[in-house]
Amino acid sequence: MLNEDVIYLIMPARYGGINGIRRRLGYLADLGVTALWLTPVFRSMSYHGYDITDYYDIDKRYGTIDDYKALVREAHEHGLKIIMDIVFNHCGKEHPWFSDPPEKDWFNNADTQEITNFRQTTVIDPYASEYDKRQTVNGWFANTMPDLNLRNPRLLEYFIRCTDWWIENTGIDGIRMDTYSYADLEAMQTWLREIHSRHPGFHVIGETWVCAAPFTASMQHGGLDIPMDFALFEAFGYAKHEETREAWSGLNRIYNILCYDYLYKNPAMVMAFLDNHDVNRFIEDIDPYSPNAPTMLKTLKASLAILLTLPRIPQIYYGTEVLMGGTTVKSDRNVRKPFPERCLTREGRTADENDMHRYLRRILHWRRENSRLIAYGSMKQFIPYRGIYVYERRLGDSSCLVIANGNNSPARFSPARYAEVTGTNSEGRDIISGRMVSLRKPFSISPRKVVILEVKVEKCETNET
Repeated sequence: MLNEDVIYLIMPARYGGINGIRRRLGYLADLGVTALWLTPVFRSMSYHGYDITDYYDIDKRYGTIDDYKALVREAHEHGLKIIMDIVFNHCGKEHPWFSDPPEKDWFNNADTQEITNFRQTTVIDPYASEYDKRQTVNGWFANTMPDLNLRNPRLLEYFIRCTDWWIENTGIDGIRMDTYSYADLEAMQTWLREIHSRHPGFHVIGETWVCAAPFTASMQHGGLDIPMDFALFEAFGYAKHEETREAWSGLNRIYNILCYDYLYKNPAMVMAFLDNHDVNRFIEDIDPYSPNAPTMLKTLKASLAILLTLPRIPQIYYGTEVLMGGTTVKSDRNVRKPFPERCLTREGRTADENDMHRYLRRILHWRRENSRLIAYGSMKQFIPYRGIYVYERRLGDSSCLVIANGNNSPARFSPARYAEVTGTNSEGRDIISGRMVSLRKPFSISPRKVVILEVKVEKCETNET
């Protein structure tokens, strides 16, 4: 089960390969993450691995199958789960299948090599033309990635058996399916049913890259365990450059997205993230000496605090804890730089890197101790008011109050306005500083700061008759 986890995304090519990850398991466990998502480790022609040429072997650049099995075993010893990244929508053009297909319809558009229209909404659009839907599903993702025809029952059975093999022979804890909504959805639903029947409790995360909650929810209702929340990703991306003033700006964007959580079967089984290997890193290419740098670093802290307390499965991209930046404007490689070896120790990190590492580590350890509260607790949010966004997570007699200042100036928190969640409590414990904070009188919150308060829920006494 992945719903109580915090996922850390690693590109093996940028993290020392499989054995490099094994050497760093202690660092990752100490950071406080609980699951590792590795981008594809299969044989391929690229460093990113999404053009697979052998679904049953590990690329020698990263290690061997025995190394991978050892990684899973040792990760489990450290309390870490392993999520395998794979793609069934397409393979690499150098896969032996392409030059000698097992059957004539093994690939879509093998003769024309037509590229997809990248409009995934056609697969749920009630008005979509057949032409558009065919181009979405049958089109190639890139000219080096032939589109596989999952409607072929032999190919689908191959992938079901392949998945079985990796689960049973390595002990992986989950799968992340690349380009999930580009594949034939009926075939993917069949694959999911087979995997669930053979491996109860095994979870699949699917890449569902449409920035709209209804689309993401439709994937979950269609059988996908954990869709990726690109709508929330987009909201964080806009909010970091805005103040929380108009109803559509700043942290109002987060509030507005969460209003649609009723669409999901279970919003706590949706993966949320600030960035990943396909998009700009959250702090982009900011100059650490620029006037905007302090605000961006505060915004990163605030956004991580929100990400880690929402009813979602959070994913953190490797290097976020040590302020790795980059944008895809230059190239995808600019957001996929090697993790700096020096940053594995406090002595090797700069002052700012250590500050971010300490901050994120503190929240991650708190969240690990309170994983059930975040995974199963109720959520109550208030419309952002005068720059402040407030919500409460509650489970039984455990509660946390999240108070976020979404502006570049100090904001005032007035407990009386939030009596619905503060109740009769006189104080709460700040999980970062450890200090007790009074809930009886207003207090000021620094610019771009999030305060997470542990609040003990007081039980009401009743007279029995």
